[in-house]
Amino acid sequence: MDAVIGPGEPAAACAACGEPLTVRDRFCEGCGRPRTPAQVGRPRAPEPDGPPRAPGPGGPPRAAGPGWTAPLASVAYSAGADPLTCADCGSAAIGPDGYCDTCGLRQPSGREHVEIEVAAPGGAFAAPIRAAGVSDRGLRRPRNEDAFALATLADTVCAVVCDGVASAPGSEEAARVAAETAVAVLARRLAAGADARTATRTAASRAGEDVAALAGVVPAGAAPVPDSSPACTYVSAIVGPGTVTIGWIGDSRAYWLPHSARAPELLTKDDSWAVRMVARGTMTEAAAWADPRAHLLTAWLGADAGTIDPHLASFEPAGPGLVLICSDGLWNDLPEAAGLAAVALDGPAPLADPLAAAGRLLRAALDAGGHDNVTAALIPFPPPHPTGPPPAAPAETSRETRR
Repeated sequence: MDAVIGPGEPAAACAACGEPLTVRDRFCEGCGRPRTPAQVGRPRAPEPDGPPRAPGPGGPPRAAGPGWTAPLASVAYSAGADPLTCADCGSAAIGPDGYCDTCGLRQPSGREHVEIEVAAPGGAFAAPIRAAGVSDRGLRRPRNEDAFALATLADTVCAVVCDGVASAPGSEEAARVAAETAVAVLARRLAAGADARTATRTAASRAGEDVAALAGVVPAGAAPVPDSSPACTYVSAIVGPGTVTIGWIGDSRAYWLPHSARAPELLTKDDSWAVRMVARGTMTEAAAWADPRAHLLTAWLGADAGTIDPHLASFEPAGPGLVLICSDGLWNDLPEAAGLAAVALDGPAPLADPLAAAGRLLRAALDAGGHDNVTAALIPFPPPHPTGPPPAAPAETSRETRR
C-alpha cells in the first residue's frame, strides 16, 4: 500500500487544535488527542495535471503539471489487502479470523511475499532507486508476521522493519501497525526539521503506543483471546548524505555493508536472553547461543513491554555501501556480517539495484532452510540524488556513536 505526505490539502484537521491530519494519522501530533471518526478522510485522486507518470496502463509518460508540487516524502508499506473471496472455493464468506466459513481454508494475507522499491519524492519515473525491501513468509511458517515500510525525503531515506512475536496472538497486526506508524512519524518529523536521533526516539515511542493499543482488541465476530497482548520487535534506519542513524528494540538488526575492502559490521546489539547472559559474564557466547532460551526477548513493543526506550546508534560511513535492516529470519540463517555482505554485494550494480540485492539475501536464507519469516530492507549510501549526480562521498574516516 502506498501513501504520499505532501504539502497539498490535508485529509482532515484536528477538532481540538486544528493541526493538519493525514489519512493514516490516529492521533494529533499537535495536542496528542485521538482523531474522531468524523476526521477520517479519504486520499484525494490525482489531478489530471499531477506528478510525472511512467508509460504503462495509466497512459503515456508525461511531465509534471503546472499546478503540481513535489511531495515532501514518498512512503511505501508492505501491508497486503484483505481477501474478498476464498482462494480455494470462491466463497465470499471470509470470517474475521481469516478463515473461509464455507471450506475452512485460511486465506492468504497478501503479505506472503512482498517487494517494494522507492525513488525520490516527486522525481521522474526514471529517478534512481533510493531504497528497496523484500519480505517473505519463508518455508516453515504458515503466515508472514514481519512488516516493513520505506520513506524518501529530499536528501534522506528512512526504513523500518518489525517482526511479530509468534507466541503473542495478533502480532502480525502489531508488526504492520508499528512499521507504518514509525515510518510516517520519521518522515513527518524529519520534514519538519527534527534531528535524526530525536525523530528516531519519537517514532519508536509512537509505534509502541499504537501496538500497545491493540491489546484486547477483538475484530467483530472473532472469539476473544485471553490476555491478548500483540507484540513485535523494531529496527529503523535514517540514511542521510553523511550520517546513518539506527534505532532498535528487540532482536531485529542493522548492518553496514561497505562497497569496498573494509569489513562489514553489525550496528545493533540484540535485546535477547543470550546477549544478556554473555554481558553478565555468566555464560560464554557459544554456550548462550546454544541454549534453548537464547532468542527469548528482553525488550519489545507491546502493552506489556514497559517504558519504550530505543537503543540509538549514529554512524558516519567512510565510503559508499548498503545499510541493511532485517528480521531474525535473515540473520539466523546468515549470522555473519561478512556473509551478508558477500551475498548482497554479489551483483553488477548492488548500490543501484537494492531490490536485486535484497532478493539475493532472501534466496540465501531460503536455501539455508527458510526456518522463519525473512525481511530485508536495503538503503544505498549515500542516497542517490534525484536529478543529478550523487553527493560526494565523505572523507575516508568514520565515526560511530551508540546508546
